[in-house]
Amino acid sequence: MDPFTITSSIAGICMAVCQVPQAIRILRTRDTSSISLTMQIILTAGILSLFVSGIILSVRDFWEGVPMWLSNGFCLISCLYILIMCIYNKIK
Repeated sequence: MDPFTITSSIAGICMAVCQVPQAIRILRTRDTSSISLTMQIILTAGILSLFVSGIILSVRDFWEGVPMWLSNGFCLISCLYILIMCIYNKIK
């Protein structure tokens, strides 16, 4: 594994660990009033970029990109949930 993949995988794990408690809180309370929609859009776009980078690495060498797209994919799920709830609560 190269340093880029290791660093990106660690970043994805750290971001997932940060996002999951927020997603659980929103799931329980349905309150997103304290979350910036702009920040959530930018964060989700960044994590999506890392996820796609992992997929591109997997095309070249499958096992090289797996940790990267797996960790960022998990984070992307919670970020998308938070983003969808933020948009839903703004529309409502």
